Amino acid sequence: MFVEAYVHHLLTIARSKHVRTLSLALFVIIFIFFFRYNIITLVYIVQTYLRWYRFSSGVITSKDNFDTTMASYPLNQTSAQWNYTDAVPAILHHIVIGNIDLSQRPTWLAARDSCLKWHPNYEYRFWNDSLAEVFIQKEYPWFFETWKSYSYPIQRADSLRYLVLYRYGGIFLDMDLHCRRSLGPLRRFDFISPAAYPVGISNGFLMVSARHPFFEVLVNQLTLFDRNFILPYATVMFSTGCMYLSAQYSLYNDRHRLRLLDYKQHRLSGRISTPLFHHQGSSSWHANDAASIKRIYNILYRLIYHRNFIFLNLFLIIIVLSILSCRRRNESNKLGKNILL
Repeated sequence: MFVEAYVHHLLTIARSKHVRTLSLALFVIIFIFFFRYNIITLVYIVQTYLRWYRFSSGVITSKDNFDTTMASYPLNQTSAQWNYTDAVPAILHHIVIGNIDLSQRPTWLAARDSCLKWHPNYEYRFWNDSLAEVFIQKEYPWFFETWKSYSYPIQRADSLRYLVLYRYGGIFLDMDLHCRRSLGPLRRFDFISPAAYPVGISNGFLMVSARHPFFEVLVNQLTLFDRNFILPYATVMFSTGCMYLSAQYSLYNDRHRLRLLDYKQHRLSGRISTPLFHHQGSSSWHANDAASIKRIYNILYRLIYHRNFIFLNLFLIIIVLSILSCRRRNESNKLGKNILL
């Protein structure tokens, strides 16, 4: 009898509102502690989406005395020329990480050859797994274990471009970018990247001076953003990909000095031709996840579009749940009184 009364007493305490609230608070604290870095990185990503409209000052316009159509510059102009110095070194970088046989990628080889043709006097650096390992062990030994532990080869390729460009500077190009002209006129700017849609900037084409302070930030923040976000697409994009780059851009104090190419003229998504490139759109690594995320985006868009109807239903559901909760609480109180009697 005593045991039954004691168990009932414990159950009564467990059902009490204060204990449930305390348990929930404890669960939230534990959850936040174990996933604090994921939460921090997600906050950075979300604020990038919410505040991106403020960051248009970096887009190159006619006020910069630069023709973004590139029509004013000779196709073979390999340097800034005129009254400008070359802030970006004459180095081309390509990166291929993972079990990829270039002989099976003739379009990549053709794209590479086109870029070499338009930049005949540039130093060329091709980075594969073995060269990357030697480079990172020498220049960034503190990062080598993180680099090796990435779950996806594209993460190693993404992070390597930041490491290489910080050390040497120059021009990084994705292997599916077929050059239509020389990139020399853009060398007057110490950083160049195309804007992306709906927010952010692309990391498929980067021009930067060596030891640029923004790339120092990119390198140093890689370990903080090395988190698993369940979906491969989200994990890659947030840890090393375009959204990682974009989040760091949005947090950078001198971002107005980081110059961007307008999305309408220079977007690098899908198969498209811009004043600079033919983009072959070879990003097949994230096709399935991207399609899933797009479906989720469409669902959320419909929910927002019909938000009045959704809010009305949610309001009714909350009322019903509140009534049921009150009834259950009253029944529990009555049962407790009967037992005590």
